[in-house]
Amino acid sequence: MKQQMRLGLGAGAMAVAGAFLLAPTAGASPAAPDHARGAATAAAACPAPLHAYQYTNYTGGYKKFCKSDMKLSDNRFNNGGKVNDHIRSVKNLTRGCYWTLWTDYWNRGRKTQMDPWSWDANLANNRVGYKTSSLYKWCN
Repeated sequence: MKQQMRLGLGAGAMAVAGAFLLAPTAGASPAAPDHARGAATAAAACPAPLHAYQYTNYTGGYKKFCKSDMKLSDNRFNNGGKVNDHIRSVKNLTRGCYWTLWTDYWNRGRKTQMDPWSWDANLANNRVGYKTSSLYKWCN
């Protein structure tokens, strides 16, 4: 119904409506700064990320993965450290996506699956250990 009403407005009516929407009012707070809008856009551009950490207990360098990556050798943590074979802890704080960590490039070798809303403070306790070399993401 709303869409039909918008289509029924002529250019003149839309210009008048736009003037009222854009006019500042007394006591109104200023619009959000551009960097705040950019952060919201960035979050929408990376749905269901995997958070990977250089050291155990979610410490050291950090890297957010937004999609599958078949070869981690070209990735770096935010502190410049290598990601390949150096991920020690991960968080999958998503509601509907799974991440699989593989020991070899191209999703080969031993693997460990991170279910939605799961985390592991020390990857030494599972099949990939500290040898993650590729990641696969799938959502249901």
